[in-house]
Amino acid sequence: MLSVLASQQEIESRLAGGELCCPACGGSLSRWGFASPRVLRTRAGTRTLRLRRAACAPCRRTHVLLSAGCVARRRDSAEVIGAALLASAQGVGHRQIAADLARPPGTVRGWLRRARARSGPLRASATRWATALDVHPEPMRPQQDAFEDAVEALAVAARAWVLRFGPAEPWDVALHLTGGLLSGGSRRGPP
Repeated sequence: MLSVLASQQEIESRLAGGELCCPACGGSLSRWGFASPRVLRTRAGTRTLRLRRAACAPCRRTHVLLSAGCVARRRDSAEVIGAALLASAQGVGHRQIAADLARPPGTVRGWLRRARARSGPLRASATRWATALDVHPEPMRPQQDAFEDAVEALAVAARAWVLRFGPAEPWDVALHLTGGLLSGGSRRGPP
């Protein structure tokens, strides 16, 4: 799965123009049908998505293109998961967060555990991006623990992105820059 910080309509347009590249080899991606329909739960409700599948001719790999807000292997949007991370960093317990977001407590606890386990890589990736996007990034205030530091770094990186490229949803940006808030891989950041 390849996360693209764009709407589904923008993805179609960029594919048609040959603007999306294969993450494996750098070749140009082209349309290759659709993945199975996916239900995405947002703060406003649910919506069904038809995610585009794209193929790379040089390396013969296919990729499912996740539009802005979609988290790999998660039914909830980046906005929902991000709200849970932010609330937890502010000291709210997982049961209260689950009630506020109308999600099962086990689901929210899983998100928080996964994010806490990845605090170091998330913070490092976000810090590198903040520095690359803004040579004088907003100072990061030290927090109580590594998880809270990671959430602070994600906020600073998202702010640097918005200042440089224009309006975007902060958690969509954080998801894109880190290669997935809760996924196994992490984007190392800019070279």
